[in-house]
Amino acid sequence: MNVLVDVCVVPMGVGVSVSSYVVACEKIFKEAGLSHQMHSYGTNVEGDWDEVMAAIKKCHETVHA
Repeated sequence: MNVLVDVCVVPMGVGVSVSSYVVACEKIFKEAGLSHQMHSYGTNVEGDWDEVMAAIKKCHETVHA
């Protein structure tokens, strides 16, 4: 099953700039081979349910590590 999700992962207590976290998540989606489009409030990710959810989980774990 294919899905289209809008994801926004917010690291708390890291200061004003979150660019390094945005880059980390973008890299995860790219390495997963998922179609993704970044916008001002998050990222749209499209692909197979399991692949998208696995990438979002990895992004969440990376940002909050």
